[in-house]
Formats: sequence, C-alpha cells, structure tokens
Amino acid sequence: MPVLAPAVAQATAGVLTGGVQAALLSRVQTRHHLRSSVRHRLALPAVLPAALLVGALALAGCSSDSSTESATGSADATASADASAGDAATDAAVIAGSDVGFEASGAFGEKPTLTFSADAAPEGLQVQTASAGDGATIEAGDFVVANYLGQVWNGDVFDNSYDRGAPSGFSLDGVIEGWSTGLVGQTVGSRVLLTIPSDLGYGDTGSSDGSIAAGDTIVFVVDVVDAYGAESTGQADATPTDADVPVTVDGDLGAPIAKVTVADGATEPTESAATVLATGTGDPVAAEDQVIVQYTLTTWDNADFETSWPSLGGYGMQSAAVSEGSPFAPLVGVPVGSRVLLLLPADASTESAALAVVVDVVGTVGS
Repeated sequence: MPVLAPAVAQATAGVLTGGVQAALLSRVQTRHHLRSSVRHRLALPAVLPAALLVGALALAGCSSDSSTESATGSADATASADASAGDAATDAAVIAGSDVGFEASGAFGEKPTLTFSADAAPEGLQVQTASAGDGATIEAGDFVVANYLGQVWNGDVFDNSYDRGAPSGFSLDGVIEGWSTGLVGQTVGSRVLLTIPSDLGYGDTGSSDGSIAAGDTIVFVVDVVDAYGAESTGQADATPTDADVPVTVDGDLGAPIAKVTVADGATEPTESAATVLATGTGDPVAAEDQVIVQYTLTTWDNADFETSWPSLGGYGMQSAAVSEGSPFAPLVGVPVGSRVLLLLPADASTESAALAVVVDVVGTVGS
C-alpha cells in the first residue's frame, strides 16, 4: 500500500491499522480535548491516506481485523515515510508517456508477474492501459476500488492485494501523485500499468519500512474494479423509515449531509445502537465486506462536527470493516444505498465523547 501521499501516509499509519472506526473515535476524542479545528482533532487526512494504497493503497488496510492490519500496516508504514514526497511533486504530475518499461503476465484480476525490459527505468510518469474496461471513467478525487501489485523497479514486490484475496478501496485525494494522476481518465474494468519516478512517489525519504529506498522508481499493476465519485451519496429514492430518533439531519436523501444535531435533552447512549433512516435497494452488506461510506457526525453536546464530503470540507469517502466490535458492525445486512444513524456511547477509558453518526452506505469492497 505504499501509495499514500507521504504526509498523509505518516499521519495515517497509526490510524489505518485500527481502521476508520478507530480513527473516527480517536479523532473526535482529540478534538474534544483540544477544541481546535475538527480536521486537526480528527486527523482526517490520515484516515484516507493510509488506506489508499497508502501511498495509494493504504486504504486496503482500513479494516480493523488483524488479517487486514498486516496488509495495511506495511502499506501504512510505507506511506508514512513518504510525507515529503508529495510536496515536491505538486506541480510535476504530468504523464510523460506510455513506455512503462515492463510487461505484466496474466489477465485482469489475476496476480501478475513483472518482466522488466531494461536496467534503467524510463524518465517521468509512464502510464499504459494493458487492457481497457468499459466501465465508468475515473475522475480526480474519485474513490477507487482496485487490486494491485507494487514493485520497486527491477527489484522486489513491496505490496499486493491479490494475496489478501480482496481489492482495496482508496481516495485519489490521499495517494501519491503517480496514482492520482496516472489513474485519472482510466475506466473501470481496466488493467493499468504505472511506472512512477521517485518525485511522484516516495521521494528522497523512501518508505519507513525500508521496502522502497530513497530515489526508487516504483511500478504498479492496477486492476480497476470500481470507482465512486467524490460526492457520492446513498440513494435519493431510498425508502424513509420514519424512525423516531433523537437527532435531526440536515440533508435530503441523495445529497450530502450538511449537519447532524442532537435534540436538547436527548438521553446519551450507553451502548451502541443503529437505526435505518432510509432503506436502499442495493445488495445487503455482508459480514466479510468492507463498507464504503460517507458520513457526518456530531458529539452528543453538538460541540464538535465532522464530515467526509469534500464539498463540506471533508477528506472524502472512507472504507471500514463491519466485523464484530466495529462501530460499523450494525451495517451488516443493511442494503447499499441506505442512510443509517449510528449512536456510539462515550468511553471513559479514552475520554472520548458520545457520538451521533449519520452514514450513507455508498458501496462495499468485498472478496
């Protein structure tokens, strides 16, 4: 997952391994104490990046279970060391050509083996569409679901999702520039080959785990499984349940949730609870899935606020595990497209506040 943007990756390293859910709680907790900006308190950037291939792929590690953590952990760590790489590449992310300098065996969805055609890597960012899909076109800032393999030029493989048996999800806003530039314009269903120079990858720092050295050119094979627009929501035609809940939601179905407000005098939750506010028509979330969500939350006293929607100042969609113990576990069985209220109790051991989180279930990343 060494694709995360360096700075983000660094912040993300600690967050991702615990999953978006842990990040959510810890970020709110931090904010509760600091009373500083929501972003600072929530460390939002860290969440996305890490997962993103951290670096781009760190996102894969967003799940909270230990199996995912190992995958994400390496990616997160890798991405974290890169914090400075992205800065140098800010104005340099231009595709130089399609001569990636390597071939990848296998078809879309199959783990590839790479064969390099020369000792020296080509100059600049090289992007080749090995096979074109007929799905939606990826745009800047999209949330992308993909299988991938990353390898140092003429060197070792440092990460791949194929061995984990499931694709990864990540926001293009949180990955290294080689990804955020190289995948834009590609279509869902495509296999894309990327050769990324160090100034668009991990720069002069390399990855924290040492798998990518300072100045390394890195290459990726990316099988694009799905993509979601940055402002995606649940279904506009989801069926309201008219549930009696202790919050008001500012945001129509099919639109970003601008605000969540806990009613005056509402009893603070003492245990986690979930209420479906509107039922979508997509497939039910499965226990082995990671769920792709947009959300807006507030602390129980309405003092602190956080959202994922970029148009509202958020850092983009998140993917999270729905395994037992996760705040998102109640989403198992809920149809994609639904809007759900999650009530999370305060935790005295961590001094974290009680939360009201309204979630739009946008999709899933499944095996």
